[in-house]
Amino acid sequence: MENISQQIKSFIETLVSFGERQGVVETSVANWIENLLKENKINFEIQKFETFIPNFLKEKLIIDNEEIDCKATCFVSGEINNNYSLVSSLISTQPLIDHENINFNPLCDSISRGNHYFAPSIAIKKSDVTKVISGKDIKGIVEVEKIKHESKNILVGNLNNPKNILVCHYDSVGPGATDNASGTAMLLSLILNNQEVLLNNLFIIGGNEELSYDYPIYWGHGYRAFEEKYFDLLESVNNIFVVDCVGDGDVTFDNNISTVRLGFPLKNLEKYINKTSLVYGSFEKLMEVYQSDIDLVEVLSEEFLGQTYVDLLEKIK
Repeated sequence: MENISQQIKSFIETLVSFGERQGVVETSVANWIENLLKENKINFEIQKFETFIPNFLKEKLIIDNEEIDCKATCFVSGEINNNYSLVSSLISTQPLIDHENINFNPLCDSISRGNHYFAPSIAIKKSDVTKVISGKDIKGIVEVEKIKHESKNILVGNLNNPKNILVCHYDSVGPGATDNASGTAMLLSLILNNQEVLLNNLFIIGGNEELSYDYPIYWGHGYRAFEEKYFDLLESVNNIFVVDCVGDGDVTFDNNISTVRLGFPLKNLEKYINKTSLVYGSFEKLMEVYQSDIDLVEVLSEEFLGQTYVDLLEKIK
């Protein structure tokens, strides 16, 4: 098991080395996964689909003549010229999806881009919140272009009558060791070391989970593309395991629809919720690095990765 855990961690390191897995970088990662499967003589199918993603051209925030470190967290361009909407990114985007804002993650020491909006918005460090609150002259600007992107879901295993479906996504916001190089590496290790499970299981290594112009649920586009084409499989399988953000704590298999929707926002999730589990580690530790530049492999544990591997394998054998 030590060798397996080391393999998983090595895959995570490789995925993180690509940088933020969006656009052309996401495509490069998909090519790497395909080559890895080919090298190990594992058959797979590709589901290509078109989507739109944001390309951030400019992000700037000046408060009382001081430039504040920031990142764009929106799908549209515009200005933010007041501190009326200073919000925690731990709050759901949905009530604020159309409202300009400056946001921060109170649990993360870096800039966390955990929420995105269809109005001008900028993320800052929690250490700069007091500057926003006391600021008299606030000038924020973001420039974003909407670009077309061809993404792909990589489908491995039984695509006719699987007993179980295992799901992960390989794109990321930031380096994304936890979210979700961990889930991608986990599924790859399960596939490579247990090829017999491909007879009765389908593995979906999904693209374009993080950011799209789907309104108001902008995340999960790649999963919905799979749902649209393969809804019959989702209806017929015994179990669906969505592996997202593992290795930072004891593994949890969560069947609560509110939680599952955060990681698997299908159009018809209610139909499948009784058989669907979101598989994750420590939510608290995730929030400390969530979609930030400090979500690196060091925050993950080989012990927890190994535990997750064993628990998943037991459920699909």
